[in-house]
Amino acid sequence: MTFEWADYLQLAKNLSASPASPGPEEAALRTATSRAYYAVLHLASQRAQAEGYIPTYSGDDHQGISRHFRTSSADRVRKKIATDLDRMRKSRNQADYDLALTQTPRAMADLTIKFAEQTISALASLE
Repeated sequence: MTFEWADYLQLAKNLSASPASPGPEEAALRTATSRAYYAVLHLASQRAQAEGYIPTYSGDDHQGISRHFRTSSADRVRKKIATDLDRMRKSRNQADYDLALTQTPRAMADLTIKFAEQTISALASLE
């Protein structure tokens, strides 16, 4: 059975909708940010691999997948995918590693989920 990477986005939405329920609230919102990013990263990786990208299965793939979309074509949709991946990765890094955030956990989760939804739609439009 294969895992549906888009399920990470659904989990992120669920955590964001009711962060106090699984709690603690900030941890749930930080996790929502992280899961939304990973939903997109894995879906983008699948698309990039179908186009010839060879993953390293290391941390280098975060930049490599983004670079693939940025440089594989002059298409604006692809460049936007790369830009949004970079934005979401920055938020994910803050959520996972920083003691203090540059924005509220709620704002970070909401924005990352929004970018994730847009990027998943953009990826689907490439097919």
